[in-house]
Amino acid sequence: MATAPLKSVTLNYLQLQPEGDSTGLPQVVLIHGLAANLSFWYFSIAPLLAEVAQVTLLDLRGHGRSAMPPTGYQLANMAEDIAQLLDYLKLDRPHLVGHSLGGSVMAHFASRYPQKPASLTFADVRLKLFQPAMTLADWPQWKTYRALLNDLGVSIDSDSRELGYQLLLEMARLHLHNPERGTQLQSILPSSLFAGFAFAGKGGKRAAQQLLNLLEKTTAIADLSQETQLTVEQLQAVTCPVLAVYGDRSQTLPTLTGIERAWPNLTKVIVANAGHFFPSSQPTALLTPLLEFLLRREV
Repeated sequence: MATAPLKSVTLNYLQLQPEGDSTGLPQVVLIHGLAANLSFWYFSIAPLLAEVAQVTLLDLRGHGRSAMPPTGYQLANMAEDIAQLLDYLKLDRPHLVGHSLGGSVMAHFASRYPQKPASLTFADVRLKLFQPAMTLADWPQWKTYRALLNDLGVSIDSDSRELGYQLLLEMARLHLHNPERGTQLQSILPSSLFAGFAFAGKGGKRAAQQLLNLLEKTTAIADLSQETQLTVEQLQAVTCPVLAVYGDRSQTLPTLTGIERAWPNLTKVIVANAGHFFPSSQPTALLTPLLEFLLRREV
């Protein structure tokens, strides 16, 4: 791994590529979501993708080993981080792949620099333009899960539109101070609602503490909550090929419907029996269509 001292922030990154001459191979940049880091990709699709492409993984600001500034977590800021990193690494027209928040960052980057990406791949991404935040009160299963959460001593405002942040905070706190209850909380919630995987394994406590620092000691929640939405016109100004891969059990499917309207010619793949985190739990479900998509672009 290496660090890029950019004008906006210092980012951690890792580059993988096949052995031998990699000249002419597609350049792919993988962007992770909230509460994750570049290991989300490193332990899923990156090594196999790097057999046929030059792959760049990065930690978004406030994540992994990248710097955690106190402010600057608007999607526009993080999109500018990506632009500066591409310039720093001299990556010309790379293929961008984003999961969850990483896909939102990618969309903002593309809207600012529509000529820079060779293609965009949305891996289960929610865009507020098409899918405003859902409250727990809107969720059909909420009554069932509220009782389970109360049993664990977790109290969440059912009218809040910051469901994801609240659950992540509670899970991080429990994993730090009461790991057994943290594991219980993770086990009862649908995988499409949380990034509890980030707290698993050897570095789980470090990841939980880092997330608490990000959400409690920076302006990340306020910045992301007050984010200015993109417009359909901005998306339609991006004319590169688009791939959208979504789980059939994901709660972000309304966004897929929206981006289909923005880009009627996109390539769409629905992954069976998959939730929001299928790129990690079912990596080949993303890798296979992504490779087919990239190779068509490079022929």
